[in-house]
Order: sequence, then C-alpha cells, then structure tokens
Amino acid sequence: MPKLTPADLEIRSAQPEDDPVVIPMLRESLKKGDDPHYEAFLHWKHRENSFGESAAWVALHEGRAVGYRTLMRWRFVNDEGKKVTAVRAVDTATHPDYQGLGIFRTLTLRGVSELTLTGDGIVFNTPNDQSRPGYLKMGWSVVRRLPVGVLPANPAALPKMARSKVPANLWSEETSVGWPAAEAFTDRGFAEALLQHAPAKGFRTDRTPEHLAWRTSFGPLRYRVLLASSDPAEGGVVFRLRRRGDTVEAAIIEQLVPDAVTGARLVARVLQETKADYAIGLRTGPSAGLVPLPVPGAGPLLTSRPLAASPPPASAWRLTLGDVELF
Repeated sequence: MPKLTPADLEIRSAQPEDDPVVIPMLRESLKKGDDPHYEAFLHWKHRENSFGESAAWVALHEGRAVGYRTLMRWRFVNDEGKKVTAVRAVDTATHPDYQGLGIFRTLTLRGVSELTLTGDGIVFNTPNDQSRPGYLKMGWSVVRRLPVGVLPANPAALPKMARSKVPANLWSEETSVGWPAAEAFTDRGFAEALLQHAPAKGFRTDRTPEHLAWRTSFGPLRYRVLLASSDPAEGGVVFRLRRRGDTVEAAIIEQLVPDAVTGARLVARVLQETKADYAIGLRTGPSAGLVPLPVPGAGPLLTSRPLAASPPPASAWRLTLGDVELF
C-alpha cells in the first residue's frame, strides 16, 4: 500500500448506516471476532442508552473504516441539584494497517471540539495505562484513583483472591439469587421505591427509573436485585457474578439502601446465597460492608476534561461500580 498521510483520510461524524464497515473493523482491531454478543452490546451501549445516543466519528480510506471513536452519553447531578451533561470516552480503535497516522488523536479532538460547541459539559473515563498518556496530551487530567472495596466470603477466599490478579470475564455467571434486574426495573414503581435511597450528595449519576432500566437490561450481564424485604422501599442491592481467574466475585454495582447496616447485611447475603468468593465495589459511592482493598495502586484511575463546563474537584465525585464498569 502506498504511504498515506492524514490528508488521504475522510474524517466525519459516524452514522448508524456506517455499522456494516465499522463493526468488522472494531471486531478485528479489538480482537472481538469470536464474541457472539459484541454487536448487540454496542447497540445497547450506544443506541439504547437512556441518556441519549452516543456521539461518534469515523476515519475512512476509500470507503473502508480505518478508525472509530465514540463518546457515550452520561448525566450527573451536582450538590446544588443541577444536571450536568457528560460523555464517556469509550470504544476507540484504529485498524492495524493504519497505525501511525494520528487517527486516535484526530478523531478524539474532533469529538471534543464538536461536543464543546453543542454545550456538553465534561468528558470522563478510566483509561488504562496504555491509552492514558495519549489522553493527558489532549487535555485530560487525572482526577483520582477510585478506591476499591472488598468483602471476602471467608478466610479461605483470601489466597484465591491473591492468585486471581487477571481481568474479570465480561459476561456474567448465572445465579438464581434475587430477582432479574432486567425484569424488576421495568416496573417504574419498583425502581422509584429503590431510588428513594440513591445518593443525594456529591457529583453523582442522575439515577432515574429509565436509567436503571437501561443500565441493567443487557441479557448477558445477568444483573440481579436482592431486596432487604418484600418491600423495595426498604432497600436493595444490584449485583452480578463474574469469574476472575479461579474466583467468582460478586460485583456490587449499586447499593440503594436506607442505611449502612442494611447495605452491609445485603452484601453479606449476596455472598452467602450465591457462594461467591468475595464481593467487590467502589468506595466512592455507597459501599457498606466493603473494606478497603489493601493493594497499592488498586482501582481504576479516573480522568476528566472540560468541554463547555468545568469538572468538579476530585473530592466531589461519588461514583459506584455501576458508573464505571464495562464501558
């Protein structure tokens, strides 16, 4: 192939009709070729999101998708009750044959510019060690490391946890404990009863019945709701089981509980009834029953960048595992 320059590429907003050329490139570049859920997962994230359809940009060479960048819609609420629109930087890829042309940077800065002009507030994400330097060069700032909390089911789980320092499986393990969240949150009254106990302070996700219904609806993730009693107004936790090495962990993505005692009891029940090795969550949001993970540098590193608004200070962010996992 002749030597290319950025001028040889067409850069523009991506549209749904680009999917037939974009998705094969994503599968190849991100090594998702054997994942039967991948296309449906993208559709769930980017087209069904209760906060709105994702914004995306594509790089094309002679009609072939060679780069892709999408920013998923999100919405926060601050301490004054003001809603802040946001996007999360996710799902970026450059075809291996087109590395070195600055496609990642070009697409990302194009997105930042256009979203700033349309009034979106901030962008945030939890980039890995490989991609973080590129984001920092484009104006992102490190906010803080999000502290992880865990609860081992018993002392025997501790050495298993130590041996399982590998990424968790994306798709969940099956369990019959609790209720299927995808069904439970189709009942608006059920969701509203639990949301009485959603975080009310700090810079937090704008949790609505529509958000909970979407967030837990993708089948292969198998989210479950465990209630404190038959009355959802008395609180509950949302969780899923995922395999990590030799262990099964219970990922506590939301604690919607009236007090810490209820939260701790529910986390303990999740472990007891599912037989998971340990529970895990973030301690920046409601995290009763979870103790700090005594591992230096553990937890995702949160970064952010201003668009049309300024991100809050590091101490204001109040995120749960449900806000940052998967995406």
